[in-house]
Amino acid sequence: MSIDSPSRDQTHSPGDGPHDSPEKVDGRERLGVWLFIGADVVTVGALLFTYLYLRAVDTAGHWMNMWGYQGSLHTYQYWANAAANGTLKNPTLIHVGTVSAGLQWLVAAITVLSALLLWVGEKGLRANKNAKSFSATAVVAALLPVVGIIFTAVLLKDLPQIFVSINDSNTMSYTTYDSAMMALLSSTIFHLVILTFLGLGLSIRAARGVVSGDRWYQVRLVRMFWVWVALSSVVATLITTTITSTH
Repeated sequence: MSIDSPSRDQTHSPGDGPHDSPEKVDGRERLGVWLFIGADVVTVGALLFTYLYLRAVDTAGHWMNMWGYQGSLHTYQYWANAAANGTLKNPTLIHVGTVSAGLQWLVAAITVLSALLLWVGEKGLRANKNAKSFSATAVVAALLPVVGIIFTAVLLKDLPQIFVSINDSNTMSYTTYDSAMMALLSSTIFHLVILTFLGLGLSIRAARGVVSGDRWYQVRLVRMFWVWVALSSVVATLITTTITSTH
């Protein structure tokens, strides 16, 4: 059914009054998605700029170094007790390496695969008008980001906590690199959660008949954002796995 068909959720009784044409509604919705994507581009761009800026300035030599101890080997209470008992050793310069590049690329690959799967599902829905088949495809596309969330959580967990003793007090610190990666990885989880929500929503709506071969417009809107998230994940991973050292 063409876009100018009145069946695109635009059927109204004669007494409802004037309403926008389906073309106007579709154009307005696509503009809204593009504006939303544009805002997200600015946000992700700011995070990447911050990463590159902090790497360039390497403030106080703390890009991947910190005076203190790597706290991932013990609990915070261990360090607190050691400080209280006077058994805390003198601070040493700890060098913290990068997080797993392979795991980062795996998350990016999962995101790209989910975007391709949804895009294929959309094309199949428009061509074959099989909403049931699309519903199953959307479920798989929504579950892939869940796997990405798990792997990203592992990357966050691998960021070492460094406990520093300053003036008889213990503080938990991160290197500049770890702080920048924490922000980027948190952003990744946030985007993957949104994709999961949208994918499950499309699947449910397709199963209920709200999304069908004649009404696939919402799928296109979601796919536009999904593709952007996949593209941004590749760009971010490329930067954070190749531009790491300050030298």
